[in-house]
Amino acid sequence: MSETLLVNALPGEMRVALLENGEVREIHIERSAGRGLVGNIYSGKVVRVLPGMQAAFVDIGAERTGFIHQSDLAEAMSAKSGNGTERHSAIGDYLRQGQKLLVQATRDPLGDKGARLSSSLSLSSRCLVFLPGSARLGISQRIDAAAERARLLSCLREALALEGLGESGGYILRTAAEGSDLATLRAELRYLQRLWARVRRCSQESTAPGLLYADLPLHLRIVRDRAASTLERVLVDHPPSLQELRDFCGEYLPELCERLQAYRGERPLFESFGAEVAVREALERRVELDCGGFLVIDQTESMTTIDVNTGSFVGGADPVETVLQTNLEAATMVARQLRLRNLGGIIVIDFIDMSGREQRRQLESALRESLQRDPSPTTFSGMSDLGLAIVSRKLTGKNLLQTLGEECPRCLGRGAIKSARTICYDIAREVNRVARTGEKVELLVQAAPAVVALLRGEEAPCLAQVCAATAARVRLQPEPLYGQEHFDIAML
Repeated sequence: MSETLLVNALPGEMRVALLENGEVREIHIERSAGRGLVGNIYSGKVVRVLPGMQAAFVDIGAERTGFIHQSDLAEAMSAKSGNGTERHSAIGDYLRQGQKLLVQATRDPLGDKGARLSSSLSLSSRCLVFLPGSARLGISQRIDAAAERARLLSCLREALALEGLGESGGYILRTAAEGSDLATLRAELRYLQRLWARVRRCSQESTAPGLLYADLPLHLRIVRDRAASTLERVLVDHPPSLQELRDFCGEYLPELCERLQAYRGERPLFESFGAEVAVREALERRVELDCGGFLVIDQTESMTTIDVNTGSFVGGADPVETVLQTNLEAATMVARQLRLRNLGGIIVIDFIDMSGREQRRQLESALRESLQRDPSPTTFSGMSDLGLAIVSRKLTGKNLLQTLGEECPRCLGRGAIKSARTICYDIAREVNRVARTGEKVELLVQAAPAVVALLRGEEAPCLAQVCAATAARVRLQPEPLYGQEHFDIAML
């Protein structure tokens, strides 16, 4: 598999697209006005402890206070009872109002909720994740060769000993560490220790609340995390961003320097490689399948639902095979859309009903295989008795729709508005109410053109009867700038 990164920048916005074998697989967008908090380390101040929820609110100097649960407290997680098992104590044993606390954002603010926080800190380099306060050594599950896993862990232990860092904290070898040598690991250990020393120094010198460490900007972060032998090139259409990448790679990823390229094509970078179309399509509810079926994706605050439909696909003579083929293609597309849209949390997929046990087994296998290609932690435990597939995917930041969209001013986020006919009856009821407050009143009704057209046409008898019952006279005035649900009634 070959990978290409596209880096498109404007003042205030950075966009990065990942292509796998020429197909757009991921879109990442970061704006300076709303840059994510994930990975940032803060000197926080506890403002409220909630014993009933085993949680606390922490002021980190952001617009909204952050939220930390007892399970995200390093002190609580490290506390053991006498027999070595976890001891579940009250959060009040660890936190009190006004207390200073070193925390890291693990999830961006969403809606009216503040950032999710943890006091178990981590700092990342290309090959390593440093865990201050921990003592464990780990390795990515994506490195599956037993011999390579053993070699890397042995190499890490040797590097720690040579650097005199035996008790410095815990470390996890990332997927990108595969094939790394001793010199590389020693250099990254020194980098992480310098970074941690700076964080501790800032913590001692600062007053809470405040930011101590901000994670790398998007383009540097993506290149750091995606640096692998499969990454063939990084195309950049913004000279300052290209220079930042060259400086960063020159110091930390020298083998990538020759893969950094300035894009000089006549057409815009994202347009040339299909990424612009991918962004537009990722904002649509409906996703077409090659077979003629389609997906309908709906996002709510609690979960994402995906409905699979056969659409125009009628297949051959066997309807069972038609349904199976649609579901199998949908399984592959679902996994792709989760990555492309950065959908996280709980995802419920309603595949087309299949009664055959073998067909269900094939579908489960296809979905599981497709999800395994996702670099984000994803779990799928099988199909429910109702034929629903429930997938859990790690949620870190905003999804693409939340990043690029906002609540519709017409429907206020409902996804639908009242019909013009419904508004006609709302107006009739309001005319009836207002007219009964006086004798022989004259009213001006201003409404959207479609509503006024109905009141003058099919719904005219309804309004006429209301006027007759209340002795009111009504003038109708269409307002082209009014939304369909908007109307005004004034006395003349």
